[in-house]
Amino acid sequence: MKKIECVIRPGKLSDLEQALRHIGVGGMTVMEVKGFGNEQTRPNEYLFLPKTKVEVFCADEQVEEIVRTIGETCQSGKLGDGKIVIYPIEDVIRIRTFERGEAAV
Repeated sequence: MKKIECVIRPGKLSDLEQALRHIGVGGMTVMEVKGFGNEQTRPNEYLFLPKTKVEVFCADEQVEEIVRTIGETCQSGKLGDGKIVIYPIEDVIRIRTFERGEAAV
């Protein structure tokens, strides 16, 4: 299992949600965050820009399709498009039913 985390432009969230649902992703966690990347020529009061962080837990076989979907949906080719990070997951437990592993995803 993997956790895919991406930081994207806030305006891309709706499109990304629809695209991920279309390929069968059943759930995600979304957070409003602020940050900055390599481009630091902005004045300090504008250094931290609003971004959206999306987390998805998935089976190993789904990773490439999800990453491709995120990239195709969120890429504009401009600075600030964001990042995608993939983490290995040891286990997942659904609190309500105590299902484990992929059944809990």
